[in-house]
Amino acid sequence: MGFSQLVRRVARNDSMFAQFEDDLLEYAELRNAIVHELVEPEQVIAEPHESVVERIEQIADIVERPPLVIPKFQREVYSVESNDSILDVMALVRRYGYTQFPVYDDGEFVGLLTDRCIARWLTFELEKVMQSVIEDISVAEVLIYDKSRGENVCFLPQSATIFDAYREFERRMITDYPRLEAILITATGRPDETLLGIITPWDMFRHMPLNGGI
Repeated sequence: MGFSQLVRRVARNDSMFAQFEDDLLEYAELRNAIVHELVEPEQVIAEPHESVVERIEQIADIVERPPLVIPKFQREVYSVESNDSILDVMALVRRYGYTQFPVYDDGEFVGLLTDRCIARWLTFELEKVMQSVIEDISVAEVLIYDKSRGENVCFLPQSATIFDAYREFERRMITDYPRLEAILITATGRPDETLLGIITPWDMFRHMPLNGGI
């Protein structure tokens, strides 16, 4: 199988190679121009710029040692419980600027509380909220307004690559699944394990090794 054909085939099933498919196909044409298309003996019609060579080396390095989600996205993840006051969650939003909070009850994953869910709750329950003591309103009462029913999150093991994470976000964009709000990272990808990190769509946008490298 020729190089270009192999690249196209692998890129269909491998999100890492898909990111570099266009580059690799262009470099294949450059290689053919150098090796095969001679104007006269020993006179080639093209030669690579130094930046092209550096880019090829960069792609090779990423392919041979793909960046992993850990330690790239390793950080403390603030989780909450269903019985926690929503006021305490709002305090965390103000203090840290976080907008996604995994909800765990007795070590079992219940769902992902997001700013989108909180906004929806306020929209439909504003009058009730104004007449209540907000400290008495629990996370569980707000999480009811999560339209995704917990399907707005997925889990990956710490051995997953950044490209695996990118594929999860990409897959949700082209299917009927709810929008993926976050990827939670544990040792083996099981929801009942300690959280090692979290990836949001914004994190993915900032760190994905596209065009400019990592």
